[in-house]
Amino acid sequence: MNVAASASATDPLAALTAPGTPFEITIEPVRGVPCRVYRRAPRHLGDVYAAARQFATRPFLVYEGQRLAYAEAFERAASLARELATRHGVGRGTRVAIAMRNCPEWILSFLAASSLGAVTVLVNSRGSAAEIAHALESTSCELLIADPTRAQSVRESGLDIPMIVTSDAEGVAPSSFDALCSAHRGLVLPFVPVDTDDAAMILFTSGTTGRAKGAVLSHRGAITALWNTQLSGAILGAQIAAQKGIDLAALAAHQPQPCQLLVYPLFHTSGVHTILLAGLLRGGRIVIMRRWDVGRALELIQQERITTVSGAPTMLWDLVNAPGRERYDLSSLVSLAGGGQATPQNLLRAMASAFPQCLLGGGWGQTETNGVVTMGIGADYLANPRASGKAAPTSELRIVNAEGRDQPVGEPGEIWVRSPSNMIGYWNNPEANAAVFESGWLRTGDVGYLDAEGRIYIVDRKKNMVISGGENIYCAEVERVLSEHAGVFEAAALGVPDERLGERLVAVLVPHPNHVLGEEEVRRHVRAQLADYKVPARVILESAPFARNANGKIDKAELRRRLGHRILE
Repeated sequence: MNVAASASATDPLAALTAPGTPFEITIEPVRGVPCRVYRRAPRHLGDVYAAARQFATRPFLVYEGQRLAYAEAFERAASLARELATRHGVGRGTRVAIAMRNCPEWILSFLAASSLGAVTVLVNSRGSAAEIAHALESTSCELLIADPTRAQSVRESGLDIPMIVTSDAEGVAPSSFDALCSAHRGLVLPFVPVDTDDAAMILFTSGTTGRAKGAVLSHRGAITALWNTQLSGAILGAQIAAQKGIDLAALAAHQPQPCQLLVYPLFHTSGVHTILLAGLLRGGRIVIMRRWDVGRALELIQQERITTVSGAPTMLWDLVNAPGRERYDLSSLVSLAGGGQATPQNLLRAMASAFPQCLLGGGWGQTETNGVVTMGIGADYLANPRASGKAAPTSELRIVNAEGRDQPVGEPGEIWVRSPSNMIGYWNNPEANAAVFESGWLRTGDVGYLDAEGRIYIVDRKKNMVISGGENIYCAEVERVLSEHAGVFEAAALGVPDERLGERLVAVLVPHPNHVLGEEEVRRHVRAQLADYKVPARVILESAPFARNANGKIDKAELRRRLGHRILE
């Protein structure tokens, strides 16, 4: 079996995961499956909250002029938790939905409900009324905490569910939520004892090929992903120390409070795990953007001395290309990371040029794996920009062909993952669970291959493949090459019916401003790097950016609707 584990005798991870270290690895059964786990990681979210109490006087949340220190935020969450328990009977296993845009109230709701052992159901706040209602109904939620917009959507859907509503957009009118958060003073955030493998939260798949499914994530799974993020930070810290020529301990002693710009939705693992939970564990400050605006982002980086920005490639392009960027003091930034989809090589080069002081990173994972499965960090990430890093210490990978056999190095197949971060399963969906679990392995539906050093290269989703004249074309591979053209801002590859070939490939491109793209120029660019049959039969140029789903990926169903009959010409 070709299994790629994370460390080898020459891998620097070996030192960080050795016995006695914070990231020590051991083997434990997880729901009957032997897995590599972090011996010294927290056991549940309550341990994370308990550790964060030491940062009481530090600033925690910044949003639209509002500031909350750790102590104040935890006191408000504790008051809310008391009211949730006494008024609504929330306790271990109660499913409490949160449906609102990113804001402090979202975070207080999450802290309060999860401290009671509830299963938080993180609803896509960008969804339609029907999608929100489906999320609530399909998971049999017992309580909803929502902002006025989402609350109105639920009322209009006719769904009958107990509801707590936060303030309006401007915070003018006091709400029942405000009263619950201020009802009690001096309380300590509780934590109802739970098992490490109990359900902690339900997040939803993007649903681009059908209705979204609720992925049930355990405390252990979330903590594993969190610990992977911590390990990534430790590696980055070591690289920064090496760059500066100082000892890592000396660097840590003089580092400012970590400060992250929150642009990912909190109902996504990149928001709730990588930003919120990781921020709590580090005693970091989280600056919440109401909506993405590159000018405002630059102002916040300067004003708040933000150290890390993680975002979709379109956001990173915005930062690189922002007019007047040089007028801002962005020297506090030490790390930039992409997410939602692979970061194009030309974007990586542009980021390295525009922000030379920053270490760059990325990786690969899914909602079903609590996010992080592989990690690409610093120098290795830049040296191998097409890769999505190597497996995290707790992740084991297999590359499996259609016959269920393991593929050799360099040969693509479906990526299977065995890890304590794997989901418990899809909520109340035995048929879907049977399709994705195989003897303790999660069949991800993503296609990729491994190189000789264990790096993973993501080719595409199995379902996102065009078969043209009997040849398999993975759209993501073509999109990657298209995105490397200097004039391409965004790229999407789609299959359309063809009477002779079965399907033909169409490329849809958004050029960079002031750059003129020609169809033959694009074809030559692709032909120089890929086989002839992978060259798009047609190129469509669009001026408006593509719509994206909650995970930051191009919404191809919406793109097809937008193009209408033009795509078939």
